[in-house]
Amino acid sequence: MSVTSWFDISTMANKAGAKYPELVAAQWALESGWGSIVSGKNNYFGLKGTGTKHQTTEFVDGKEITIIDEFKDFASADECVQYLVDRWHKDWKEYKGVNNATSRENAAKMLVAQGYATDPRYAEKLIDIMSKNSAPREVKAPAEAPVALREAAKWYNALPHQILAW
Repeated sequence: MSVTSWFDISTMANKAGAKYPELVAAQWALESGWGSIVSGKNNYFGLKGTGTKHQTTEFVDGKEITIIDEFKDFASADECVQYLVDRWHKDWKEYKGVNNATSRENAAKMLVAQGYATDPRYAEKLIDIMSKNSAPREVKAPAEAPVALREAAKWYNALPHQILAW
C-alpha cells in the first residue's frame, strides 16, 4: 500500500493494534515529512537497525548534532507500521507500550520518557500535529440534541475525525 495520507497510516496503525492511531500518524508526519522522506526502505519513523545509512539529527546532552546512522529497511509501509506498533505501542519484552497511556497526549510523552526520540520537544510536536489533524477520541453530543444520522451520512468522507465519531 502506498502511504499518501494521514488516513492511510491511521488505518494501518489501527489494524496493527495501536490504541492511539492518530499518534502513529503524527509520528509518520513528523519523522517522514508527511511521507515524503524515508530513512530506510519503507521506513517512515526513523527506526534504527541494519539497513540503509542516512544522515539524521539527534540531540546529545541538549545539543543538536548531525550524524550518519543506519535505519531498518521494510518490505512495505504496513510492515513498518506493524513493527513500530509492536515495539513501542504494545508491551514488548520488558517495555510497557504507550497503549497503556490514558490519553494520546500522555502516550506521546511516554514515547520520549522511554527513549523513542532524543528531541526534547518531540512529544510537544506530536501533540501539536495531532491537535491540528485529528479529532479528540471522545466526542459527546449534548443530551438534548437529536442525532440525525441520515443528515450526517450525506457529509461522510471517511476522514479520521469522522471515523472516530461513527
